[in-house]
Amino acid sequence: MTVFTYAIYLYPMDFTLGSKTALLSLFFIQGLLFAGLLLAKGLSYQHRPSYWLSTFLLLCCGYITPFMLGYSGWYGREGYADFLFFVPFQQLFFLGPVIYGYTRSLLGDDVRIRGKEWWHFLPGGLYLLYTIVIFVVDYWVLEEYYFYADGRDKDLADWYQYSGLISVAVYSYFSLRRYNEYRKKIFEELSYADTVVYAWVRQFLVVLLAILLLRITFMILLPNFGSFGAWFWYYIVFSMLFTFIGVAGYTNVVKTMAPLRWLREKVPAVEAVTPEPPAAASGSELDLDNWKPRVEALIREEKMYENPTLTLQDLAERLGVTTKQVSGIINQGFGMNFNDFVNHHRVTAVLEKFDRGEHKKFTILSIALSCGFNSKTTFNRAFKRQMARTPVQYLSEKEQREAGTDPKR
Repeated sequence: MTVFTYAIYLYPMDFTLGSKTALLSLFFIQGLLFAGLLLAKGLSYQHRPSYWLSTFLLLCCGYITPFMLGYSGWYGREGYADFLFFVPFQQLFFLGPVIYGYTRSLLGDDVRIRGKEWWHFLPGGLYLLYTIVIFVVDYWVLEEYYFYADGRDKDLADWYQYSGLISVAVYSYFSLRRYNEYRKKIFEELSYADTVVYAWVRQFLVVLLAILLLRITFMILLPNFGSFGAWFWYYIVFSMLFTFIGVAGYTNVVKTMAPLRWLREKVPAVEAVTPEPPAAASGSELDLDNWKPRVEALIREEKMYENPTLTLQDLAERLGVTTKQVSGIINQGFGMNFNDFVNHHRVTAVLEKFDRGEHKKFTILSIALSCGFNSKTTFNRAFKRQMARTPVQYLSEKEQREAGTDPKR
């Protein structure tokens, strides 16, 4: 049996660079490039999500390697086939946990491969052990094909491909569930939640869903995983999608390094407010007739809504109750979560400024910022949700009404 070094040594002299191999090689090189860039960012800024995304890109590069080299004829050449057979390029059982780890780390969880987190990587470790046993038996013990008597790459075995797909789908579901839990929690506790729910997390999960649907479609139409010609388009589209994840993920790190640092410090503080001791105040979250006016007075009359970083904890401390109690008052008494409740008062304040004609002196954005909104996008979304029209549309209709009722105009 030819040794691995033989294949590696002959690589420059026996490599058919056809169009299919060239295309996949392009994505392979880009994947390695952005994996390296993300690793550098992670080391430079101690940014844990960058480590996870770098690992994801490396796994994706390994995933397309058998087909990238297979299209150049390696599976049909002595020595090269051994290299592809015995090196486990497709680590499907590691992909899912890495996706989950990346999503959680983006949302502020301190995800480390230690303690109970290790069991997520157990299936991948067992598969690695399985490939080592195959190599030792076929290459060192028997010195002939035993496990590989059928001449098929174990990475392309049906059981492994199907179970790998299930693993990725399950961890993608876990990632989506964690994102929804996070989103629900911060909308209950932060008045600036829209700026914390990152668009990139949503995009990442949407692209993962696209990859899963693409994979399932090809599995149904082309169940033979070793059919190189038929599977080419799947691997091209997959390469495009994981390259997009790499480029967009790296861009997100570059653009939002400061907010990510802030989020990593802020989220634990928000989550730590839940287990508070019982409040000394008389009255409870169920005494709505007593507590609703007090909450309304603090938000409205003392203009707490003008604080762009107002949290549920801030309001609870002013009332002398727990965050759970004040959350219950807002949910049951006003039929809103904390974020919507505060934004409702911010929009109301903006409308009052419009009625006083301040939009003729100042820009709409400056008025929104003075009322506690911290971005144009958040303001437009909250305003349209409450008024069923954009601020510009509202002011246009307001001017038309005034023109129609004023006889001097």
